[in-house]
Amino acid sequence: MNVRTFALTLALAGVAAVSRTGAALAADPLSYDDPGMHFQAPDGWTRIDVPPGDPNGSEKHPVAVFAFHSGRSDQREIVITVEPFDGGLDQYERSHEQDARSASDSAFIEEHSKTTLANGMPAYFFRVRTSDPSSSSDVERSEYLVIDTQRGIDVSLVSSVGAISPKEAKEILSSLYVVVYPAHPH
Repeated sequence: MNVRTFALTLALAGVAAVSRTGAALAADPLSYDDPGMHFQAPDGWTRIDVPPGDPNGSEKHPVAVFAFHSGRSDQREIVITVEPFDGGLDQYERSHEQDARSASDSAFIEEHSKTTLANGMPAYFFRVRTSDPSSSSDVERSEYLVIDTQRGIDVSLVSSVGAISPKEAKEILSSLYVVVYPAHPH
């Protein structure tokens, strides 16, 4: 196989991957990219393989998961989920808060404040504490909630309570970059 044929084969494989998942397969395993967002996990984290969800489905599904100290008592995870959503940011935040409260009787909303991402996109910073009955410990999620006009995006940092301050959580999630999702991404 000559170099030009090999390069064309690689390019077509990349296009097929984007078509199947809606996301480009990143050369950097700590990066997640799709037509509406970019996220770069900090050094020291590991990407965890997740089965691809249906990009045209109606359910919320994880598109990327990163772990720090996997399997240890101080394990932390970053989970990026997307779901179809055609409302406003305030509506998305209210819906997310309601879902958090109905998912756990012990949900305590520590913070939900309007903010902007580094690129200026409006977002909510959301922090919730819940009890994890399987491990008899409390879990804290620090999240950025964003919409890109077509999807609701939730980038969550999950850790044990008190392990990460809100300032540290914002720093860990600071690479999140969301733009208006293109009308014709392919």
